[in-house]
Amino acid sequence: MIQRITGQLPAWARRDHPVLRHELGRTKIAPRRVRLARAFGVVLLAALLLLIGYLVATDLNATPAGQNVVESLNNILYFPILIVQVILRIAAFTLTAGVVGEQVRFGKWDNLRATEHGAELTMRTRWASVFYRLRGLIGVVTVLRLILVGGILYDLTSFQGRHLDLFIVGITPEVPLVVAVLLLSFLMTASLLLPVTGTGFDASMGLLISSHVPGRTFGAMAQGLYILARMALTVVLVLAATAFLNNQLPTSDLGSWLLLLVFSAIGDWGVAFLFLSRFGEVWAIVPYGIFLGLGLLIFALLQAAAADAVLMLAARRAQRKG
Repeated sequence: MIQRITGQLPAWARRDHPVLRHELGRTKIAPRRVRLARAFGVVLLAALLLLIGYLVATDLNATPAGQNVVESLNNILYFPILIVQVILRIAAFTLTAGVVGEQVRFGKWDNLRATEHGAELTMRTRWASVFYRLRGLIGVVTVLRLILVGGILYDLTSFQGRHLDLFIVGITPEVPLVVAVLLLSFLMTASLLLPVTGTGFDASMGLLISSHVPGRTFGAMAQGLYILARMALTVVLVLAATAFLNNQLPTSDLGSWLLLLVFSAIGDWGVAFLFLSRFGEVWAIVPYGIFLGLGLLIFALLQAAAADAVLMLAARRAQRKG
């Protein structure tokens, strides 16, 4: 997966590959009326999510969403982005979680296993197809994050370009301005990578579960448990991080740093920190908090490597399964 982030796509991940083209071609094109209905539903859902974000940000329209445009934008968009990301993770997982059982029911799995690298290629192309099928959701998440990144860049111009200087005064450890800029750029880069690597990892986990539990009943139970665990983990991390930032969850310096790293890496994929004032507060109250962006970037790269490792493990397991 690192290769797909940093370099050219491998042959099996390109749309002109025959196996991937066959995989994507299995999705039937809906009639125009159905597509229009879906588009209308997407617009309604987007409006509903923005309304939810606005009501949460304004405490049911009782207070302003923020003290300025950037803060208001961050507060309003946070929960809509979080909800879309949860949908993205669930969709990535469910699109791959039944591949082995599906091929077994169609009577194709023995032939695939008998073909050299047949199971592996099937697994990889199903994994790659997730990104093509979910490109709309990935695009929405990316665009919204770019908007928030633009808010950070706008904030950096405040106070005659000395906004960042104010945030690094008195933090632990104190770093030169150029280092602070570099570390902040790591955060922005990680925030754009995490949706991609997170989607890839969840898709790989779906394949791994499929290779171990191909039966329809037990497979559905395993999928349900995984989805519930993912949703519960996200909720717990968001609540824990919110409580800590509101001084309601005392913890050690190391504990607070690890909590915010796990929250940002797994809980909301770095969205909360795409607001310079909030991230600057973290630098002030959490020792070495300015290195959270670097930690997130390292996590994103490790997650990409983990997605590849899990994918290969699922392929080997599926190849051996009779």
